[in-house]
Amino acid sequence: MKAYEWIQQLKLKNGWDSDYKAAQELGLTRAALSNYKVGRRTSLDESAAVKVAKLLGVKPEGILLDQYAESVKEPLARAALLAEARRLCVYYV
Repeated sequence: MKAYEWIQQLKLKNGWDSDYKAAQELGLTRAALSNYKVGRRTSLDESAAVKVAKLLGVKPEGILLDQYAESVKEPLARAALLAEARRLCVYYV
């Protein structure tokens, strides 16, 4: 899942209407969140991934694996990582 999709899940779960609120809660600048939104950055860094997991109430390992998988080019390796991320992260959509 792309980084901004995780942020959207977080916004939905917590009833936050604005990206600004999400950025504040994650300790991100508005510019950093905007980069996720427009796709300049497709995966959360480790710190943001752990914060998203904590705020969603899921194991950080699932989101960390999911975000690492975003950068993997080899299809079989990517599929294996995503399968494990899904197994670890019940919240995964």
